[in-house]
Amino acid sequence: MRILLITIFFISVSLPGYSQSRYFEGGALGGLTASQVDGDTYSGFNKLGFMAGGYAKRMFTYTIGGQMELRYIMKGAYASDNENDAFYYKLVLHYIDIPLMFQYHYKENVILDLGISPEFIVYDREEDQYGPTPEESPEFHKFTLSALGGIGYKFWDIITVNVRYGYSVIPIREHASGQHWLLNRGQYNNVLMFGVYYQISR
Repeated sequence: MRILLITIFFISVSLPGYSQSRYFEGGALGGLTASQVDGDTYSGFNKLGFMAGGYAKRMFTYTIGGQMELRYIMKGAYASDNENDAFYYKLVLHYIDIPLMFQYHYKENVILDLGISPEFIVYDREEDQYGPTPEESPEFHKFTLSALGGIGYKFWDIITVNVRYGYSVIPIREHASGQHWLLNRGQYNNVLMFGVYYQISR
């Protein structure tokens, strides 16, 4: 599936657009994340992390474009009583993901984007006040997929600040009980992303 998605993207960027607006640009990105996991017993975007990587972008018309990114991104969950840690939970998830974004340039500097992101887990750690969680806890899926949507603002032609929301399309792992409830088939990443994009080439 991921190969198909990447192939479709590269085919689309090769199609002809308006000659005045047909260009590629690329650069680096970095930023912060605030996340939680839906389907556990904790709530709140309390797990802070970072993301970093690069991007390539192609304009098809004056207002429509596509962007592909390659990122290292941290997600997870965190909960604590903030007093003596009698109650404590921390989940750390590290992913390599590939956002494939459709972009609409509203007015001159405002950018709306929507897309999907294949994700590959490279590290996970889960612990509570008693230490690491038991080995019989459900394993995290090696491959997942998220839907993304956001808004950005472009400064000085080379810097864009972007705020995005991401939610898992498929579960990141099963419930500990193994049960399913209608569309709730496990645990899902729920993430806010605050990114800065620096254009290097055009």
